[in-house]
Amino acid sequence: MRVALTGLCGSDAEEYLHGPIVARPGTVLGHEIVGTVETAAADGSGPPVGTRVVVDVVTGCGRCYYCDRGNEGLCRHLVVHGQHRPGGLAEYVTARASRLIPIPDHVRWDEAVLAEPLAVAYRALAKAPTARDRDVLIVGGGTVGLLCGIAARGDGARSVTVLEPSSSRRRMAEQRGMRAIWHDSPSDRHRAIQHLSAEGSPSIVIEAAGRPAALQDALALCAPGGTVVVLGVMRDPVEIDALELMLHEKSLIGSAAHMWDTDVARAVEELAAGRISVEGLVTTIVPLENTADAFRRLAEYRESDAKIAVTCLTDHTMNLGKDEL
Repeated sequence: MRVALTGLCGSDAEEYLHGPIVARPGTVLGHEIVGTVETAAADGSGPPVGTRVVVDVVTGCGRCYYCDRGNEGLCRHLVVHGQHRPGGLAEYVTARASRLIPIPDHVRWDEAVLAEPLAVAYRALAKAPTARDRDVLIVGGGTVGLLCGIAARGDGARSVTVLEPSSSRRRMAEQRGMRAIWHDSPSDRHRAIQHLSAEGSPSIVIEAAGRPAALQDALALCAPGGTVVVLGVMRDPVEIDALELMLHEKSLIGSAAHMWDTDVARAVEELAAGRISVEGLVTTIVPLENTADAFRRLAEYRESDAKIAVTCLTDHTMNLGKDEL
């Protein structure tokens, strides 16, 4: 694969600044990879040379209980590009040919690079009851949080609200048809959310901030009988109110991986059909040699940033009018 763009994820920044956490030491990072097939599989199991593709980065052993049931992300021998084998922060990357998802020519690179995080959003929503005609709360308005909200709206949610301290990210959510609020006081946040939902509280809550207080907010704000899906990466244990969970019969579910033939394929299909718009979510594109600066920028949590992506292309095909480091 000739890499066109690789998106930087918050987990990449954690590995770069504080790792290794999950990644093997010395592994090339980057798991949100799009590019062009440079050398096709000799057995014809994948797309031909020149095909624009999203790289599926999750690989199980193919033989265990979880792999047999289409749940490779739980395989004990799981291998992920950018964590256990070389990822996309390079000019070239090898990939499993049978798991490459072709990208139609009319889909821009800066749209296609969001297919992997959009697949994460679809998998998270699939862990909860259908979003149709339900009130959905997203705690954390970063890229994955925004994509969860966009996906929930596409699935027919009655309302989507984003709880996010950054004013620029709240604007991004509002520009995409979501409600966005923030109050520094937890009690004020809770009152504001409860006034927005027909049932008094949202029945689906996605935690996408990766902070202990965010998970505590998510659990407290979820309606009785509702579902909280945890997406944020937290390195330390988090204290939760088990009595609140038990007495109000709430469900607390984790979500981390995605599957190529359902989640990633759906993300590409929705983007290609124009049913999902991710216009403007890639706010910064940097050359490979500036990746360290991009990681530091990501860790600084700049309000103007949504998704930062890295390119190795030296021609002008990536001149998308984005801010560059």
